[in-house]
Amino acid sequence: MTDSIRGIRGLVVAGAVLGAVMCAAPSAEASQIWVRDGNGGTVFNGGPGSVNLTIKVDGGPNQSVAAGAFALQYSFTAPGPGTNWVNFLTYCLEPDEFLGISGSTPVTGSYVGSFGATSEYGADATALTRLTNTWFADSLTSATKSAAFQIALWEIAYDSDNNLDTGSLRLVTNGAVKTQAIAYLNQANWAPIGADVGVILRVGNQDLIIMVPEPASLALIGMGLLGLGFAARRCRAA
Repeated sequence: MTDSIRGIRGLVVAGAVLGAVMCAAPSAEASQIWVRDGNGGTVFNGGPGSVNLTIKVDGGPNQSVAAGAFALQYSFTAPGPGTNWVNFLTYCLEPDEFLGISGSTPVTGSYVGSFGATSEYGADATALTRLTNTWFADSLTSATKSAAFQIALWEIAYDSDNNLDTGSLRLVTNGAVKTQAIAYLNQANWAPIGADVGVILRVGNQDLIIMVPEPASLALIGMGLLGLGFAARRCRAA
């Protein structure tokens, strides 16, 4: 077998794997999704950590919250024997709701492939997408940055003035988290909009952000690899 045939055969195998992924991937429309805390302990286990902060929502009394990335698991298939649970780090979008996830008991939600495809966050879709694509990875490097990114997400999704001292959401706690959150909210440092960011919508509980493979991109790659598969068969026939 020549090296070229070996290479093509490898691509055909990869194409078959991608085909399976495409079958399991969610559509661009809303899809049912299951979420749980599969790490034990608190929902922050497995992430960069959290910081206890004091916030004020809608002019109400001061509230103590733990802010940081949640370490959860999701699945697009109904829970049961052999369910493939995928670990992911996520942030919530609603400071006035509870997470409502505890332990390994799954809860359901609706996955939507982008902020812009939701009625809840469509008006702020560009800002939320740019913020996430610019700073999500950086936010996972420390508890302080993780808490700051959570505050920045809340400010954009829930408020309208990008000022942590005024408006519907106020960060009462001063210090390193507030300084970092203000830096994250500086749009001059944001990258272009970039890839879509998915949303898990949950009635009565916090909505979550999620990054999963884009089905359309997987389809294009799969079609290309299938074409190479046909070429491999012709080579073998010759």
